[in-house]
Amino acid sequence: MNRIRLYLHRLFRRPVITDPMPIYARRIPDGLLLDFEDYFTYVVTTIADDEELLALVLELAADRAMARKNDGWEPEKLLMEQLAERVGHEVPFRGNALAALAARLAAGVPAPAVVIPAQREAGAA
Repeated sequence: MNRIRLYLHRLFRRPVITDPMPIYARRIPDGLLLDFEDYFTYVVTTIADDEELLALVLELAADRAMARKNDGWEPEKLLMEQLAERVGHEVPFRGNALAALAARLAAGVPAPAVVIPAQREAGAA
């Protein structure tokens, strides 16, 4: 049933934000799922098309394979910083797109399970 729901969502979805990259949102029982598929595709194709970035990713993979058996040293931190600097790790939201995202995120907030009444002020009856 979940697969059918996911397929229907992909067929009839409308992006919450269209500029600079489409971002989709899907409600789930306890919140929202944000779909950054277009940004992910941009990152992967950018890495695949740039020989320097591809070499950086391959070096990152080799360093991680070597470090797994060692004492927790993480040689990939610098490589990840270089990769994030070149490809980018932020998606900008501006103007109407930001307002649309805020409205969609607010709609995804689950209702509280228990509502506690406010405390009465002193002297109130």
